[in-house]
Amino acid sequence: MSGLQDLAGFRELADEIGVPVPSVLAQCIERGLTAYPDDYNGSYLAILPSRPPALASTYDFEWTGLDEARTLCEEWLVPSSQHGNAFLPFAMSGAGDVYALIRLADGREGCGVVLHDQDDSEMRYAGFEDFVCAQLLDTLRDLSHLTDDFDIDTAAQCVRADISRLAPLLAPQSGMLLMGAAAREPFSTSIQRGPKARPEEVPALITAKEHADLIARFLLPVPVTFNTTPPWEV
Repeated sequence: MSGLQDLAGFRELADEIGVPVPSVLAQCIERGLTAYPDDYNGSYLAILPSRPPALASTYDFEWTGLDEARTLCEEWLVPSSQHGNAFLPFAMSGAGDVYALIRLADGREGCGVVLHDQDDSEMRYAGFEDFVCAQLLDTLRDLSHLTDDFDIDTAAQCVRADISRLAPLLAPQSGMLLMGAAAREPFSTSIQRGPKARPEEVPALITAKEHADLIARFLLPVPVTFNTTPPWEV
């Protein structure tokens, strides 16, 4: 198995960095939700609609192993090289961006994505639980990344299964909100991925307006921008 499995080791790394492990993330690790089965690559078509790893239905997200997280902390995301900011990585994108718990030099804490090829990144969430809810809402708004491998109904089932495994760990109101939205039937809706992008039709379980209204509950009122040193300059 791969992914994040060693809670004791992860907490040890967190203590070294000074960024605590939130309860929801600790429970995910304890329950095996952040680990991938040995046969995952060959069996994910069967696994995702029934017993997915946490956030497996979301776009471009993969849990890191403990060794990988430690390497990132020691070779790139070192506070002395990152303007005093500290990071506890827990996942990565395919491009090499890092999902991390963050403690800025001024003491502010939260969760966000550290971009590997940009000077500035953003802390958009007050904590890990808000990050999880926002990622799932993004998927409820746009299932298109799942329809390369699944028909629309099965794509919807993938995010339903993901939410059903995570909801018991979340605040009751958040879990009920996500479960209620996921219970709908999928439909086609128009989204715009950027201010200059053309609208496109995608399969979804919530509308763009519903997404905007709901996700506002889980975002910081103003994202916190922080500067990072790219890995090749450390």
